Amino acid sequence: MKRKLIATVLALTLACGMLTGCGGSSSSESASTSSSGDSSTTTTTDSSSAEQGTSVSIAFTEGLIKLDPNDQSNATGVTMNDMVFDSLYETDHAGNYTPRLATGYDMSDDGLEWTIYLNEGVTFHNGEECNADDVVCTFQRLIDNPTLNDVISYWSSLTAVEKIDDYTVKLTLSSPDVAAVKQGLATTVIIPNEAYEEYGTALFTDQLMYGTGPWKFVEWVDGQYLHLAKNEDYWNGGNDSYFSDVYIRFVSEASTAISAQVTGEVSGYFNVNGGIPQDLLSLYDGYEDQCELMEITTSALDYLGFQCGEDSVFNDVNVRRAFSMAIDRQTIIDSLLGAGAVMPGIANSATLGYDESLEGEYYNYDPEAAQALLESTDYNGEEIVISSVSSFNNLALAICEMVNAIGFNCSAEVVESATLADIRSTGDYDAFIVTALHTNGDLYQFINWRVYGDAHTSEYVNEELNALIEQTNSEADNEVRDELFKEANAIIADECAPMISIAQLVMTQSLNYGITGVEFTSDGFCLMKDIDYDESLVQ
Repeated sequence: MKRKLIATVLALTLACGMLTGCGGSSSSESASTSSSGDSSTTTTTDSSSAEQGTSVSIAFTEGLIKLDPNDQSNATGVTMNDMVFDSLYETDHAGNYTPRLATGYDMSDDGLEWTIYLNEGVTFHNGEECNADDVVCTFQRLIDNPTLNDVISYWSSLTAVEKIDDYTVKLTLSSPDVAAVKQGLATTVIIPNEAYEEYGTALFTDQLMYGTGPWKFVEWVDGQYLHLAKNEDYWNGGNDSYFSDVYIRFVSEASTAISAQVTGEVSGYFNVNGGIPQDLLSLYDGYEDQCELMEITTSALDYLGFQCGEDSVFNDVNVRRAFSMAIDRQTIIDSLLGAGAVMPGIANSATLGYDESLEGEYYNYDPEAAQALLESTDYNGEEIVISSVSSFNNLALAICEMVNAIGFNCSAEVVESATLADIRSTGDYDAFIVTALHTNGDLYQFINWRVYGDAHTSEYVNEELNALIEQTNSEADNEVRDELFKEANAIIADECAPMISIAQLVMTQSLNYGITGVEFTSDGFCLMKDIDYDESLVQ
């Protein structure tokens, strides 16, 4: 097995000019703290905005990667899209969808044609009316650019988009991917047709970014911040937020972000990578009346993927089962993760397909039964290497110690993220550990990509499981899909393939008291389109 031990160091610093309290300012601004004595807000004069008012800064672990709203692939990009743009539907990130730019849709009996009906009276930030032309422009762009993230995630079966009238559009698919369409309607944001025809992708690269959302795009400074301004003329009832400006500050180092919050430079901290580290929560001691710590039970899971190919030790189901039973998951949760839950298979309490009655025999810690099962196989001490990035090394070492105690010969190796991606794509591994999220509380993306599509070349094939996954994709009724996912999850839990979960994650995030309208979702996002301030909530 190839082994590359490459250490990477990422260091981003806080943007210059952060202000006290809720406020924040870049070097292009002048600022003065309000004389009212309330340090939770800051009066700013922003050279890029004509009005004066209050601003709020929230620290995010990750920065933006790019501005193209139809090619976002990280949590910060989702936050920006949700504030600046609108999609046809809106998701509660728990499997339910409600109209946003659309008023409703009709689906043909075969699931191949979707007729979308649009709201009237919607305008983009540049004054352009939003109608069927803009929806056609957006979806035709997806058809013409199959490498965009929206296409890869949801619209690979989209073949045509057609304007029926000014407020009606029809989408045509090559296969009835109902689950993908529902998520895609709630994820794909609409861009302005006339502006895109004039500027092309410069609409994004030149930071024009005309959306229809409650916040207007002002500026992105890579590695430092994203600045948005209130859109008081928002088509859906206006925007009456207390704040005139929102800054998302990019702070990769956790202790730096916490320091910024407790000193008043930012008013919240969203750690994309598993929440605020448990061993740093003590840095909030003494600031309990200022900073609220919130535990979010998420749809995220840490899991261990197996190479199940013919020449692998994990080709034997009983080797996989013995390995799983040898892992003391509760001890890992208590001693390493700080919070979490044991979850048989891949479905958890925040997703469709979760079955609290599923006993998950091979997820019960039973070293004696695991050893007896292992001894019944042909395993003969072959070396097993668990590959992971550095942040998972302690977890990998703990698992190695547990499984070695019942007769395995297991070791851990740390590799660079790019190397881990490479060995998974080629199948050149024994086992690996990663974290994954079930977006929108739905197993669709995870189970199609990692199981049905075998994106990590595990070489595990189960035709009964694949048939269940195909059924979930074409089924519109979530209650039916939930039952199908339960069946699929039970197979994955019983087969311990192509992966076993280690734990459902509980993430800790933080906001200052008084900040309202910020939602930390169970599938790992921070939504701020409704951000506001309520002084009565200040401790």
